[in-house]
Amino acid sequence: MHLSLGLSTLLCLPCELVAREIVFPALVPQQANHYGSSHGPSEYRPFNSKKDSLAEFEKYSGLTTFSNLPWVHCLSPEKDVEKYDIAFLGAPFDTATTGRPGTRFGPTGIRLGSRRIGALMSWSPYTHNNTFLSWARVVDCGDAPLTFLDNTVALQQLEKAHKVVSGRPANTSEVSSVPRIITLGGDHTTTLAALRSTISHWGPVSVIHFDSHIDTWDPKVLGGGVSRYAGLNHGTFLHIAHEEGLILNSSAHAGIRAPAINKKYDWKNDKRCGFEIITARDIDKIGVAGIIEKLKARVGDTNVYISVDIDVLDPAFAPATGTAEVGGWTTRELLSILDGLEGLKVIGADVVEVAPIYDNPGETTVLAAAEVAHSLMSLMVETPVKPLKT
Repeated sequence: MHLSLGLSTLLCLPCELVAREIVFPALVPQQANHYGSSHGPSEYRPFNSKKDSLAEFEKYSGLTTFSNLPWVHCLSPEKDVEKYDIAFLGAPFDTATTGRPGTRFGPTGIRLGSRRIGALMSWSPYTHNNTFLSWARVVDCGDAPLTFLDNTVALQQLEKAHKVVSGRPANTSEVSSVPRIITLGGDHTTTLAALRSTISHWGPVSVIHFDSHIDTWDPKVLGGGVSRYAGLNHGTFLHIAHEEGLILNSSAHAGIRAPAINKKYDWKNDKRCGFEIITARDIDKIGVAGIIEKLKARVGDTNVYISVDIDVLDPAFAPATGTAEVGGWTTRELLSILDGLEGLKVIGADVVEVAPIYDNPGETTVLAAAEVAHSLMSLMVETPVKPLKT
């Protein structure tokens, strides 16, 4: 039977049958004492009474940006784009991988992995610093619009996006007039577009390349036998960057453990491309401090680009990648090495080869990638760098 009660009927009911107003959450005595006797349960106030905590809570709300940073339409043609000093830029690209595809969703995955990070709650337990609240204005520029149908066009689009984002006047021009970019990948081919865009501001750079693979394979060896188009891929981009004069002969690999294709030529060619190899197992001999010392000695006082392929980590710590290699570093070891590079003149960086579809329910890989990106940002904030020219 359908029962409908009007206002007059409710007024006739006994008081105990009419629901009373309940204020939630009620204050426990300790909270009431903290707020003072005038603030009873019906007058509950949050700690920050100047904000509406229900409407203005920073995390898990609005657009999903890296570490809940402000989103800026950095690629807009408008001249009044908000200024910034460090920008996160997504590169959703995976059509030049030789392993499992899926890294076109890497930028989204890394952003999701960074949801727990917030500027107001990021004081380091190691340094007691918070690089989000330093001199630099850090923003998320979203993803570069890349086609999935033509690698050549997609990399041209990405290079153009890099040039637009880094070509705007910086927010804190007295510190550095040129914004710096952290790319969220995407397969490792995307690093080539970043290096092509940085040379106009910073000149050739030393590359610190964290990876399980050398990625300096000659296109004739990897892909080029199929076609010239196929010769540009995530295993040859550093060879091509060397040929184009983008990198210095003071570059280094770190974490290498994957086998070569050619017994002698690959190692000789890698050295010709300007790289020194630090293997994954070197950490067992010289430790984290030894790895840091070798990397700093290698690049010296040059401008540095840091590229982190997430497969530098062991698959136990980063299963969601296209070409996983067992026997890698732990997440803690990698983060300790990155933090130890403080003082280097980092002019650009990326985290690549994150393919979220292969991750586990605990989001192991995207959580690691987000923290790596945070560390790269901190290196940039800690050491401002002046461009070669304005």
